[in-house]
Amino acid sequence: MIHTAPGTLSGRLRAPASKSHLQRLLLAASLAEGTCVIRNPGESADGQACLAVIQGLGARVARGADRVEVTGGAGPAAEVLDCGESGFCLRAAAAVAALAPRASTLQARGSLRLRPMDMVLDPLRQLGAACDAAGGLPPVRVRGPLLGGDVTVDGRASSQFLSGLLLALPRAPRDSRVIVEGLRSAPYVRMTLGVLEAFGARVRASEDLAVLEVPGGQTFRPVDLAVEGDWSGAAFLLVAGAVAGDVAVEGLDPRSAQADRAVVAALEAAGARLAWEDGALRARRSDLAGFTFDATDCPDLFPPLAALACHARGRTRLKGASRLRAKESDRAEALVTELSALGARIAVTGDWMEIDGGPLAGGRVDPRNDHRIAMAGAVAGLVSREGVALDGEHCVDKSYPGFFRDLESLRGEP
Repeated sequence: MIHTAPGTLSGRLRAPASKSHLQRLLLAASLAEGTCVIRNPGESADGQACLAVIQGLGARVARGADRVEVTGGAGPAAEVLDCGESGFCLRAAAAVAALAPRASTLQARGSLRLRPMDMVLDPLRQLGAACDAAGGLPPVRVRGPLLGGDVTVDGRASSQFLSGLLLALPRAPRDSRVIVEGLRSAPYVRMTLGVLEAFGARVRASEDLAVLEVPGGQTFRPVDLAVEGDWSGAAFLLVAGAVAGDVAVEGLDPRSAQADRAVVAALEAAGARLAWEDGALRARRSDLAGFTFDATDCPDLFPPLAALACHARGRTRLKGASRLRAKESDRAEALVTELSALGARIAVTGDWMEIDGGPLAGGRVDPRNDHRIAMAGAVAGLVSREGVALDGEHCVDKSYPGFFRDLESLRGEP
């Protein structure tokens, strides 16, 4: 158990590495001809799972100080690929594993074992691979080769598989045309397209990403690239500064394709004091007001924005709550229950989460083994009467292992 006491924060720190960017780079590197250097890989559990998976796919991995070297297709492949609790790794690696004419079983841990994989099965079959999952749940079994061709992908529930398919199809023997229905989280797909471009792969995409044309038989060139700072993790630090002091976060790209860069717009809508200074984004405490924000394309912002809204005068309305049901927890229910236990007035109606700002008493939070619920509870408790006690705080290892250490390093006088 860890206790986050109320008090002020002040200081400057570096954003954690983006696990979303890292995993895309690792999967692409596993398909490259030659050795790739990936800098700033971070220590997230999801990133470690993806490293193990690309080794299982046959890549050779050498780890150095703040870097990973990946040589594609340089070793024997494994029949079982353990994706840990990474939904992106499981869904995306299924497409990459299907390139090979061998059977692979992609396994999941924790709550990922209950997350749907239906969007993976039919598209892989349409493209020539065998694929099955009992009841549409992990483990997922695939056997290639993935040939390419015309395919329709459902993008309503998640864009993770679509990103994996786009990483795999340039290496398929045939040209492909992907029709995407009801795409959500378009910024993550644009991140994938940016990674493909860096590796020299060509994809023609319509402006709305509803049609993607991928020439087959392409090669991926070796790269030397750094993983971006993570806007998802940084969102909690910026909210902490906006409600409890003065926090500067360096290592963020203001032009990043990461969906959670939208936290800047949300903070500005709430009246937060934001400024780019000396290569860092600085957030300072101010008189915050309730705001309305559409988080449909960036659902991972719900936890930090819910914590922000607890300390904003008036009512905040966040759209996109229906996308929170199949995360590490039922994130909508978890936010309502756990923040209410701290004294928040919060409810979900349809696709909207509404929070009425006001003083929090503090108390105890059960994060449900969900890293973002743990971080939201800690940040919400910074301006509470009693602070917040958290059970199972190690769940933050999934994306931001150093979160509580970094938060404590910002501690000022109460």
